[in-house]
Amino acid sequence: MNKDALTTALARFISEMDRQAGSTQEAADRPLYDKFLAKAAIIIAKVEQDEPIGDDVAATERLFGHTWFRDEDSYNRIYAEWDMFKGLLTQSIHGMTVNERLFSLGLLEDFDRAVAKRDEPRLRAVLFKCFLSEDNVAAIIKQQLKK
Repeated sequence: MNKDALTTALARFISEMDRQAGSTQEAADRPLYDKFLAKAAIIIAKVEQDEPIGDDVAATERLFGHTWFRDEDSYNRIYAEWDMFKGLLTQSIHGMTVNERLFSLGLLEDFDRAVAKRDEPRLRAVLFKCFLSEDNVAAIIKQQLKK
């Protein structure tokens, strides 16, 4: 993975989040900014220390999916920066094998446990964290559970 590009993209996300938090007139949005900033701090620290970030990226995606800012314009600006980071992350693992993606994102043990337990929902969740298409995920599950 391109550590410098990912760090820069995360820094832009954090800066935009801080800008929006500082200028919001929506008191209800302030705790949400804190949650996102905390998640981003963990991810940027892990990127800097070459630690796996797969679960943290997925948790941040869930937070975006379950969070509603009252200021929609702020949300759109923040998400645009997050989307840039995700795009760089996806680009950095493009061309990697599934095993390389699992290892790079720190998901190999989760994958192996899910296969050993034949836990299809968990296997699906782990594979989606690797930025694989639905077709690829379905094919891998079929192959792994056939064994």
